[in-house]
Amino acid sequence: MNINILLATYNGEVFLEQQLMSILSQTYTKWKLFIHDDNSSDKTKQIIKKYLHEYPEKIVFLDDEIFYRNASQNFMHMLERIDGDYFMFCDQDDVWLPNKIEITFRKMKELEHQYGANTPLLVFSDLTVVNNQMNIVSKSFWKYQKLNPVLSKNWKKLLTQNIITGCTMMINKKAKNRCLPFELNIIMYDQWIGVIVSKYGQSDYVDEQTILYRQHEHNNQGAEKFELFYVIHKLGKLKKIISYQLRVSSYFKTTSVIELMYYKICINLRRLFS
Repeated sequence: MNINILLATYNGEVFLEQQLMSILSQTYTKWKLFIHDDNSSDKTKQIIKKYLHEYPEKIVFLDDEIFYRNASQNFMHMLERIDGDYFMFCDQDDVWLPNKIEITFRKMKELEHQYGANTPLLVFSDLTVVNNQMNIVSKSFWKYQKLNPVLSKNWKKLLTQNIITGCTMMINKKAKNRCLPFELNIIMYDQWIGVIVSKYGQSDYVDEQTILYRQHEHNNQGAEKFELFYVIHKLGKLKKIISYQLRVSSYFKTTSVIELMYYKICINLRRLFS
């Protein structure tokens, strides 16, 4: 019943050790950490090898010389290669709160009791947004972004507004098998997994913060406060948004671009005026 933690790294020397120590300090200890580096040019690999030497029973370095320069492809590469019962995803620059695995796994076992272990299952949580110096920007990422975690129950709405943050996710083996291969790489890996599990299985959330979600200048995807200026900025990308929804609706033939755009408008109006 080990939990496999998948850590994707790329030029992460500044924050990586703090993240590794937060994983090693977890209250739940039946886990193994798998790391795949995307051809870093800094000291990331040296840090990985140092911890691999110190904790050989807990850490595995997948040094296979396969590179993507893309976090989603990196995560899905690991998910495809590694076998196990449960999987979590880990960014290199955050800090896990000590009981993150324990809280998430408890919720996973509740879902298994309710729906059965043969159902694709996903659990995710809220995050605390912090800045580069670890000062709190917002205690709740969901409130900061005005996100409604209940949307995770509807796969079509998830296609228009992803509210599942990958670094908080845990999935079971059935969910892993259902999510592979990664066929729609125009979306992030967490949205892909969230949509597939919501469509074919069950998703639920923990209404607690389990991560210090660090924001800095090199974030792949950051946490921007949802407000009027944010909406205006997004409207400037309307053509790109429609093109994206067209491709998504074409892949998932059971929905239309009109339906997806309707959901997107309704969801964001509720966010704006809530």
